[in-house]
Amino acid sequence: MNMFDVILNPTDFSPDSDQSFQLACSIARDQFAELVVVHVLAPSSCPNCQADEDLLAEDRPAVQHCREQFQRLRALACDIPLSFRIALGYAVGTILNVARQEQADLIVIASHQHTPIQFQLHGSVAEGVLRQAHCPVLCLRQPTPHPAKSPASTTLREPQCGCAW
Repeated sequence: MNMFDVILNPTDFSPDSDQSFQLACSIARDQFAELVVVHVLAPSSCPNCQADEDLLAEDRPAVQHCREQFQRLRALACDIPLSFRIALGYAVGTILNVARQEQADLIVIASHQHTPIQFQLHGSVAEGVLRQAHCPVLCLRQPTPHPAKSPASTTLREPQCGCAW
């Protein structure tokens, strides 16, 4: 029995998104599921487009870039049933709409590392999807690199709080 029939993978074509695509492919292969990859273009990238159909009919550089990236991803997917969508709108709402339209059983999304200021100003697309999705969301977050320890930092120090060890 398969738990997932349709898996949605939102992408911005970043290295983090490529890793979430690989994970989504692995799950789709194990579950014999269809994989739908969606890229959302902001409304400012196509000011004259009124709908996704207009966007696809346009021969804009942003759309051409998406098509090239989709071809690259198709080569990586091998034998998985795969479809691609370009959607126009704001990322969180558009991803959620596509998930409902495609009747996604799982969303696999990458979470990017944001500084606290970036997060406060822009929020997180992954967090918005995670909070509002109608189905399970698997959020792939890359570990933050730890600063290299200097030899002085490896020695035991007295606790700063005044507690006894």
